Amino acid sequence: MIAPRSQPIWLVAIVLPAILPALLGCTPAPERFHSARPLMGTVVEITLYHPDQDRARELIDRAFAEMERIERLMSIRIAASEVARINREAYPGPIAVDREVFDLIGRALEAWRETSGAFDITVGPLMQLWPLYRAEKILPNDVQIGEALERVGFDLLMLDPESSRIAFKKPGMSIDLGGIAKGYAIDRAIGVLRGGGVASALVNAGGDLYALGLKPDGTPWRVGVRHPRRPEELIATLEVHDIAIMTSGDYERYFLKDGRRYSHIVDPRTGFTARGTAGVTLSAPIATWADALATGVLVLGPDAGLELVNRLPQVEAAILSEASEHRLKLTVSAGFAQVFRVDEGKLAY
Repeated sequence: MIAPRSQPIWLVAIVLPAILPALLGCTPAPERFHSARPLMGTVVEITLYHPDQDRARELIDRAFAEMERIERLMSIRIAASEVARINREAYPGPIAVDREVFDLIGRALEAWRETSGAFDITVGPLMQLWPLYRAEKILPNDVQIGEALERVGFDLLMLDPESSRIAFKKPGMSIDLGGIAKGYAIDRAIGVLRGGGVASALVNAGGDLYALGLKPDGTPWRVGVRHPRRPEELIATLEVHDIAIMTSGDYERYFLKDGRRYSHIVDPRTGFTARGTAGVTLSAPIATWADALATGVLVLGPDAGLELVNRLPQVEAAILSEASEHRLKLTVSAGFAQVFRVDEGKLAY
């Protein structure tokens, strides 16, 4: 949505408002600007408040350009990306890689350790087994999963921070930054806007977002959380500012076979798609960190996931798990009520 702007009726109506603020020592009131573009497999929306239309549009374009750069650098679906090159060349390696990509792999390593291996970017060999993008939904067998698991694990990555060099210890390994790169792209876009002097903005990548500041009227940003079983409905409304909100769920990309749901999130410890947790909504000060944690918490499940969230500073989460047929269970972190408002009447579906 683009906020309507006042139309020029008479020349004097345009000139006088431009002169008066200078005479009175005031600045023009910020207007709302909004733009949406397809990016990173979803629709990215950028909304900001700024007193200058041309400057606002320039900053929005720069923020989108930065996110596009991150996608070109880190998407496994782009053959020319640095991540795709790593997957082709890191065995037997080692190979020198882009420092920015290397540093993000280092952040992923932190998340792997924090989640006890539930978040793992080396999950690539397992992702290739599950038929998320194939018409014929043939499930992998135990032998195939066992063989793939032998090529999964951060301990099979050799990292040299001094030279930004990476090597795979085994052939057939591959990394996938999909569980952390979107959050990183959001952080980079916010950095562009903040560096341009924007004090109030929202970068929303398909429900994963960062809210910068308050709106000019002093109110927080209001965002909705989609119901994991009724996507046309919201299960929560969040009032947020200066915080990242990231979601992970079994409803984003999945397939059904014999009445069972198989999501795109694979547990790197077992090789099977994560089951039991329908959705996680997690807040943290940095979108990169929140992105990785949301996936890790979903894989861990409500009990271990909640234990993790409660010991992490400035992290809160709501976890929706399958309690029974047509009923979800809500599990929340200690400071949950300060961030989230869930309509518990919708837990039955």
